[in-house]
Amino acid sequence: MAAKLTLKQGEAKILTLTVTDKSGGAVDLSGAILLLGVKKSPGDGAYVIAKAEADFDKSRAPEGMVSVTLTATDTNQAEGNYVGELKCSWAGLPALVDKSADFYLQIKQAVTD
Repeated sequence: MAAKLTLKQGEAKILTLTVTDKSGGAVDLSGAILLLGVKKSPGDGAYVIAKAEADFDKSRAPEGMVSVTLTATDTNQAEGNYVGELKCSWAGLPALVDKSADFYLQIKQAVTD
């Protein structure tokens, strides 16, 4: 999942993420509790973009795929590179995936009139 996504400031985009295990097989995310977080750098304490469980489309979760919409407000950040993570947990079960692989987001300055 270590992909790089480039967006313009204020651009809305549906982000589709796929989670696989160490052998490359899809992890069934049907019962997973998900959190997407994006930071300016990995060491930052707070997310500049955060999406909770209710924000995800899990219609393809059995295939290890989930989608979440980044709104224009979410992407209205300073121009630069960001790192994102998808955290997956299962209530009452040992973790199948502690944290998925990071993904990278580049926000470019929007051209305005």
